[in-house]
Amino acid sequence: MRNIGNWLGIDRGPVVMTLLRTNRTVLRLGAAAIMLAAVLPRPSCGEPNAAASTIVGHEQRVEAGRRIYREGVLPSGESISGTVQGAMRLTGEQVVCGACHRRSGLGSMEGQEVVPAVTGDILYQPLRLPTSKPPLAPMQRPAYTDQTLERAIRDGVGADGQSLSVFMPRYSLSDEALEQLISYLKTLNVDPDPGVSDHEIHLATIVSDAVDSGIRKAVLDVFEAFVAQKNSETRHEGSRAENAPWHKKWVFGPYRKWVLHVWELKGPAASWPAQLQGQYEKQPVFAVLSGVAPGSWQPVHDFCEQNEVPCLFPTTDLPVVDERSFYSVYLSQGMTLEADAIARHLSDSGLSSAPVVQVYRAGDQRGATAAGRLRRRLEQNGARAIDFRVVEPSVPSEDFWQSVRDASDGGIAVLWLERPDLTALWKSDAENRPERIYLSTTLYGIDPAQIPSVMRERLYLVHPSELPNRLTRLLARSTGWLKAKRIFAPNAQLPQADAFFALKMAGEALVNMRGFFVREYLLERIEQMVDRATYTSAYPRISLAPGQRFVSKGAYILRFPPEGTGDLAKVTDWFVPGSD
Repeated sequence: MRNIGNWLGIDRGPVVMTLLRTNRTVLRLGAAAIMLAAVLPRPSCGEPNAAASTIVGHEQRVEAGRRIYREGVLPSGESISGTVQGAMRLTGEQVVCGACHRRSGLGSMEGQEVVPAVTGDILYQPLRLPTSKPPLAPMQRPAYTDQTLERAIRDGVGADGQSLSVFMPRYSLSDEALEQLISYLKTLNVDPDPGVSDHEIHLATIVSDAVDSGIRKAVLDVFEAFVAQKNSETRHEGSRAENAPWHKKWVFGPYRKWVLHVWELKGPAASWPAQLQGQYEKQPVFAVLSGVAPGSWQPVHDFCEQNEVPCLFPTTDLPVVDERSFYSVYLSQGMTLEADAIARHLSDSGLSSAPVVQVYRAGDQRGATAAGRLRRRLEQNGARAIDFRVVEPSVPSEDFWQSVRDASDGGIAVLWLERPDLTALWKSDAENRPERIYLSTTLYGIDPAQIPSVMRERLYLVHPSELPNRLTRLLARSTGWLKAKRIFAPNAQLPQADAFFALKMAGEALVNMRGFFVREYLLERIEQMVDRATYTSAYPRISLAPGQRFVSKGAYILRFPPEGTGDLAKVTDWFVPGSD
């Protein structure tokens, strides 16, 4: 998509508007097909169209090359293999090109080893490093040709005739596979993606009309204040880039004025895909930052994956957990994580095979999602899960605990319920309550009011963020900034903190992209930056390795104080379910 306008010799906008739904690599080939069809004679009836066949053949080569580069799968279906350090033979995931050179093709760092960029427009140009004085900097290597690139891939010899790093695999590829891989590399380039001009970068945030009006205003206040401050601080960087010394141009060149678009989703979630696509076709954006919407984030997730738009750190309890996804990055796994944490705690307590009763309200996506995940985890351990779905307006208190206790053989219950559903239950049938009851702090909260002391002894809380008594200190940076801007909303503290985190991470990543406004590169930069983040929102520990899409992976198991007031007591330290 990045080269369509150049190929057609027209403004990029109208083409993008009509072709945004399609994969960007295919778009490049489609544009070439349109151009060829316009200049070549039309074949007579029954005569084969050589131009069309050529384009189709090229598309197939590029797709085959993409599979080699990203997945390590050869045209034969076999895994790619290569030799490193002279004689060590590796195969499959160990030598996938994109693992080191990354999906963007812009390279990475592996310890002290620099993995160079392999985009076509960089490979086929001489490599020069900046100097402080004209004329041109001395050449570090000449431009690659098809022949010298083939030699580099097979034999590890660069365009300058020097041996490449011993960590660079020497690949045993057939002529056909090598041609396919090089065809794909030529489609990678560093031209700006949609949503970026010479002076502006368009970004969106998403808010559903079902979001509480106070939370909506609080979150959008963060965006408006942050974008205004950012644009004010960098308003002169454009002129500095134009007048900078030649060797400093790359320092100022990446700055762009941020243009924020608020995409407000209205009505049922089934209508969101069309609304999102309409907004995007009206004005493409480079990335979607944060966002708040009740229910599943699936429609937004699917839109971002289909259009290859980064979707960074939305506030949602129902993210999409899919290892095949690339463009959506979340703060945590939400309700899925809480279910995993309970399963892990049961296992650690020697109760992995005990029957568990789960109670959740019909129509509540959060409770149903958590119950479904925990059920699968329990079944994997050979345990039995018994689900009670509440369909009445209020949970029936009479004989409720007896029914739960009987179903669980007196043992364990997980109540995926909110506070109103549980208020009456704390006062009923005390002697028949299960021995162990789990609650979600996301659904119930952390206030023990109305829970009798005798009941608190049986309650365990799964808590997927920092301890409440440590949260003020953890959020000091965002809270101080919000108060300085006079937009701090105590009732929306966490959504504001999450929005601030998304904006901070995106801002730092965009500056560090060196002007390569490629969406995949934005995600790769964020992967490298999360571990070094000085602000972590409401999470005590965050990390993001290549390919991971959840920055917070842990939780606590807590208990209420036995009586009166006091801090929640830790049953476990912060732990990551599934880790040793």
